[in-house]
Parts: sequence; C-alpha cells; structure tokens
Amino acid sequence: MSDGGVYNSFVPDARTADRTRVQVVLRALLLGFVVCWLFVETLRTWVPFWLPFVVLLAAELEFVLVARREPLRRARRKVPPGPEDADLGFGTVVEHEDSYRYVPPPVREPPRRRRALGRLVGAGLAALLFGLAARADREATWQSLPEPERARTVARLTSEAAGVAGQPVQLRCDEGYSFTGAGSDTLGVAFPRAGIAYLAPSICRELHDVLRAGEGGEAAVEAVVVLAHEAVHLGGERREGVTECLGLQEATGLAVRLGLGENLARRLVRAAYERRLAERSAIRAAYALPTSCRDGGALDSRPGDPRFP
Repeated sequence: MSDGGVYNSFVPDARTADRTRVQVVLRALLLGFVVCWLFVETLRTWVPFWLPFVVLLAAELEFVLVARREPLRRARRKVPPGPEDADLGFGTVVEHEDSYRYVPPPVREPPRRRRALGRLVGAGLAALLFGLAARADREATWQSLPEPERARTVARLTSEAAGVAGQPVQLRCDEGYSFTGAGSDTLGVAFPRAGIAYLAPSICRELHDVLRAGEGGEAAVEAVVVLAHEAVHLGGERREGVTECLGLQEATGLAVRLGLGENLARRLVRAAYERRLAERSAIRAAYALPTSCRDGGALDSRPGDPRFP
C-alpha cells in the first residue's frame, strides 16, 4: 500500500466479533465433549462417536457460508507512521552523525498467516481426536474381540441361557445383523421351536465385559435382562410381557453368576424393573409388565422371597 493510499479489505464489526466468539466457544465445547466421550463409559454407550464431529462440521460450514455472504467493507484511510510518531511507540529516532534517523519497527507477521496457522492446528487437533474416538469406538465392539475369546464368551452365555430355559439351547451373537438388524431397537430374537436365540453384537460385548471385569452399570444389567428374556422365551414362554417379568426375576442371579456383586446386581435390576413400570412407549407396549408382575403377584416366581424382582 502506498503512502496515503486506500485499500479494500474486510473490516471486523460487532457482528463479526460476536460470531467469532461463538465459533471459538462452540469449538471448545464440542472438542471438550469428545475428550469426555473418550473417558466416560456412559457417553460411549449412548452417543455415537461421530455425532459431535458432525455437529462441529455443520457449525464450521455455517460460519463459512455466513462470512462469504457478507460484502467487503471499505476500510478507513490508513497512513503509515512517520518520525513524528516515534514517541507513540511506532518506531525509534536515533542520532546519526550530525542528523537524526528514524528506525521503523520490525515487520509484524501478517495476521492472515497467524489465522491460517491457528486453523491448521485446530484441524490437526480435530483429526487427532476423531482418530482416537474412532479407534476407541472400534475397540469397544464385539467384532473387535479375537475369535477364540468370542467363542468362549458365547459358550458361557449359552450355558447360562440353558440354565434359565431349563433345557439345552443354542445362542448366537448376530454378527451379520441378520436377525437383530443394524441400528435397530431389536436386541435379541428367540426361536423357541428351534431352541436358538440371537443377541445383538452390542449385547454380547456388554456381557463379555461383565464376565471379564466383574463390574458394570445400567447398560450391563440391561444386557443381562436381554439374555434372561431370550432364555425365558427358549424355555417355552411366548408372551412378551410375561417373559419380561420372568426375565427380570432371573436377571439378578444371572448377573451375579456373570460376575457382578449381589448388592449391585439387585439394585440395578430393581432400577430396571422400575423403569419398565414407568415406561409408556407405544413401541414397547407388547413388553409392558402385567399388573401381576409384583411381589406376591401371580407372576412372582419366588413368592416366599420379599426381594422382588
């Protein structure tokens, strides 16, 4: 730019500054959420790892599109500082032989370069977190386990299901989603006449983790209830609501045999029972617990035990 010249550039205003602050805050929140996702089991269970990245990408696209639609504004007249501005910190006046000489300040790094570096660092951090999240998500799947380990888990779950059903049964983890369906709400399917049941891979992985670690939370006990439910079906009961009630009563003992502590298992199964009592989903209407599913009710399989289910 020549002395006294005028140039066109984008001049930030209040709206731009506000949008920039929102963008920075949103990035920080979403990246922080991904970090939490990596370390909090509950988040990994209920939230797909790619969801925050999709939201972040959508937000970035929105910011870019809005910025591109805004016209460039004419900048104010800008004149480079001269020797008379030295006392303001723009440069230095030094004595040189029999005269004075103005020494200009060092050339500053262009802001555009700094912004580009910031974007590059941010993109690299997002890519790193995405890779870590994808790897963690992959390692948490049933299919990521070695085949011998999966076979041992299925054999143990088959034995437990046979004990609940009261007869020999077959159990399979539906790795191809042929019966449970990828992304569906179906977590297990039983075919009583054939004596075989299929569990969703996510249920098999939860049960495997309970066997390995001897601990778990809500997701673990829900997986145990699914196994007990399908085992009751294999025992001959076809009514879904009755099967759910009987499965809940089998779940505590089953969870303890798989490795959970008895007090924890009873507390988690009781919470699962109460969630089902409060459920009002039309989709799961067939699984609603009958009114007789209570302590001392007609479906109480242990009427002498006050601890229900």
